[in-house]
Amino acid sequence: MLKAQLEIKPTGGINFSRLSDDPEGYSQSARVGYQFGGSVQLGKKFYLEPGIFWVKMGSELTGDTINTSYKTDISAIRIPVFAGYQLIGGDKENLFGLRVFGGPTLSWITKIQNDGTKLNKDDFNNLLWGVDAGVGIDIWLVFIDAGYEWGLNQVFKDDPNKAKNKAFWINLGMRFRL
Repeated sequence: MLKAQLEIKPTGGINFSRLSDDPEGYSQSARVGYQFGGSVQLGKKFYLEPGIFWVKMGSELTGDTINTSYKTDISAIRIPVFAGYQLIGGDKENLFGLRVFGGPTLSWITKIQNDGTKLNKDDFNNLLWGVDAGVGIDIWLVFIDAGYEWGLNQVFKDDPNKAKNKAFWINLGMRFRL
């Protein structure tokens, strides 16, 4: 008999994002960003996990020839839809679990903050599509997920380099089984 499992997973974490290509005349570095939100895991061994997160990510551009630096912060609503597989655990009786997961993400940009650049929200694509892959560890009621996102579309509307977003993220949260 097939028995469904449902977990509600409130989550918070940090991220490090950057563009896939350096803009001409600049080098870039990732700054620490953060996210919080939650997801719902449906299933046991194989599972589906849609979620919604409020995300703040940032980067810093430094001029290669002139001594200048620009910081940009992007706020977004991020909606991942992951499919996963429990390598170890997955039952209520298990205190430890190891998972792999991946799937598409959609980030809807809500706000841009910068310190001196002329960039504003109109310079960015409103929707950023990506695909993520990651691994998760479950320890009793706590979980840690780590993943990497590869951007599928360019971040800026008019960018000759067609730079895409790349991000590494780590989340920590609680698992509530129903």
